[in-house]
Amino acid sequence: MDMLDVVAWGVLVALVATAVLGVTSLVLWRRHGAAGFPTAKVAAHVTLQVVSIALWVVFLLTTSPWLAWLTFGVITAGQVVGDLLMFASYRARRRVDRVGSYLAAAGELLRFSRPIPALHALIGAVGWFGMLLACLLATLA
Repeated sequence: MDMLDVVAWGVLVALVATAVLGVTSLVLWRRHGAAGFPTAKVAAHVTLQVVSIALWVVFLLTTSPWLAWLTFGVITAGQVVGDLLMFASYRARRRVDRVGSYLAAAGELLRFSRPIPALHALIGAVGWFGMLLACLLATLA
């Protein structure tokens, strides 16, 4: 196993762990009966992330650099939608119309008062940066 294999398989582990934590977080959010649940954003986030995991599995079988970069684009779009969900959750819990800043919502998340969403975000970031590294390694191989 070379460096690309190790990184690429590690990314898959991070993606699957992130997905499990995301589903758990989603179930907990729905259980609390949050008003104004952002169904469309959740559907977009889940769809983009599931597609990125499927594409990544195909990349693992082919090690095609263009497929790695395509997957990176899809997961990046999914994570942008994930950030929008972070804002929606923050607004629902704080009962405010707008978030003052990205740092306020992210900082609240990273204080680990809600460990499952915090781990979802952190492991997701590890997967994203790992995927970026794998894309670079695949391109240079």
